[in-house]
Amino acid sequence: MMAFYAQHLLGTQYLLGAQRLLGLITVLLFGAGVYLLSRQALDLILDLSTGFVGYVRRQWQPRVMRRLMTVIQEEPLRQAVQKQEGRPSTRLLLYSLSRLRIVWITCGVLGAALMSDAMLSPVALTAILVGGELYRAQLYHQRMGRLNEDVGNLVVQFQSRYPLNRSLVKTLQEAANVLPNGETRSAVESTLARLRMNMAIVEAVKPLQSLPHPVMRQLAGMIAEVQDTNQDVFLETLRLLQEEVESKLDLRQQARQSLTLVRGTARILQIVLLAAMIAVSILPAWRHYFVCSAKNWLLLISMLAVGALGSLYAEAEMLQLEV
Repeated sequence: MMAFYAQHLLGTQYLLGAQRLLGLITVLLFGAGVYLLSRQALDLILDLSTGFVGYVRRQWQPRVMRRLMTVIQEEPLRQAVQKQEGRPSTRLLLYSLSRLRIVWITCGVLGAALMSDAMLSPVALTAILVGGELYRAQLYHQRMGRLNEDVGNLVVQFQSRYPLNRSLVKTLQEAANVLPNGETRSAVESTLARLRMNMAIVEAVKPLQSLPHPVMRQLAGMIAEVQDTNQDVFLETLRLLQEEVESKLDLRQQARQSLTLVRGTARILQIVLLAAMIAVSILPAWRHYFVCSAKNWLLLISMLAVGALGSLYAEAEMLQLEV
């Protein structure tokens, strides 16, 4: 009788412990869901605000637009630049490391080796590899988003100023003064420095051509041939390029707004999948089921592989639609 009560008490304690663990996992998932949804809502508000500012900027004349940009953007940009200049090495190091897949592979293998567990090691390896790819894709998305905005702004500024100045150096200088600090402005300033050194235009525009953006390559090619092109044809081509840029910006804005909910849902599903895999690796009943035979363990590895490939495929498709 005492043995029966002791066994019953142990079973009750085990059930209570499992319930507490499941409750903790539920609270963590709920908190992660609230955080992701609130972040996506803030991103949507930011996208709408950016789209409204871009619409106003394209509708007003360049001189009025400069005054509006001074009121709306100069101070936040200055604060952002000052904030970034306080620790540029950290951001540069993170971005450089994120571009190297071997770094994430090494971290995943080291994490799996340190755990040395048949269940937790594959989960840790998969989580680190997928997390590294998602982080790398997020940085690339942010970079291309800023390039799209800066290149579009440069095309608008160049098209509106060149017919008045008829000077390539003066037009690029005035356009560079409006651009925020970044890759596009640095490329324009490098091109200006080469032009002031009386370098050939074809060689001077190489910093612009080095930017990974098709519109910038088109603009750089047009600038390189400006001396051999009829001015009316050049201005008409600039106008067509500006219309193309504005159309692409509108399409990207609509795609970004449409994919906001999709990206948030994908993030929630990824977190749920990771939490489920961790729970399966910790709970004794499930752990025993997957460890007791090689067939069941391979089933777990297959589920991890399917989840990882699905996450990477979904992220690649959304990135392709936005960029």
